[in-house]
Amino acid sequence: MPKNPFEIFGLTPEMVGELSEKDLFGLLKSLYRTLLKTFHPDTSRGKKSDGDQKAVELNLAFEALNLDRNPASFRKLRKAYLNRRPSTAFQNSLLLKNQLSIQLERENRLADNFLSYLVQDAQRPEQEPAPPPSSVKLTDTGIRLGLLDVAINNNIRQASWILGTNYKQLEISPEGLLSIKSVGRRRFSRANFIKLLGCVPVDRMDIAPLLERMPGQFYRYPALSPGIDPPGPKLSVVNLISQANFKRHILNSLVPFLLERAYLFSLNKAEFSTSGHISLEGVIVKLDHL
Repeated sequence: MPKNPFEIFGLTPEMVGELSEKDLFGLLKSLYRTLLKTFHPDTSRGKKSDGDQKAVELNLAFEALNLDRNPASFRKLRKAYLNRRPSTAFQNSLLLKNQLSIQLERENRLADNFLSYLVQDAQRPEQEPAPPPSSVKLTDTGIRLGLLDVAINNNIRQASWILGTNYKQLEISPEGLLSIKSVGRRRFSRANFIKLLGCVPVDRMDIAPLLERMPGQFYRYPALSPGIDPPGPKLSVVNLISQANFKRHILNSLVPFLLERAYLFSLNKAEFSTSGHISLEGVIVKLDHL
């Protein structure tokens, strides 16, 4: 069987079938220029006759596959070369690839819809009082949560995960109103701007790689001594997660429960309206009823 011009350029039928005409011809032009330099008689290290023969073969092959000058020849030779593919195996692979693409599209659409449901209140005008956390089917009201701040732990390497260093509290009143006592604060303050979304157990994932990073700056926390810059990497980790990472890595494990030893995620309405990020409140280490 005579060589197909695509075969002369070292392309397999699968590669030829995968690329569009434009991309395939672009690849052919690159291969042609590279191979012609390699096998040109003036540069070839082998016998001159061998270089001449290979250069002639490349010229003829490229002339037959020149999409700009001879598109009919290009398409005819491409079709003939594609017929060499194992038909059953190739069709099965195409079918599986198509099914996977459809499944991924469905999952992404489902994630988009669910995320839209979770953040829908952020698109509404502020109301008093704020919608209670039970609106996202969290298990209880009248509770107090103790949390460890994940960003502080990552940015301040010598800070141990003990209560006080990176500890904060959230309180949900029996009426469903949310208050927060931030790291280093002594009093609770109302947090109508926060909506709790749910939890993911800490053993399900390593959360640090998913958090956003702020270049060249550190955050001072009230728990630190005044005037002391915390050591750490040049990129500061912050308790924010992009919607893309939230949908891909977190949403499928998110449960509408408050659990100890679990990451608690929330929607900070001001932050979300500005950047579109989801917030990580921290790791729940205490869960008490009021």
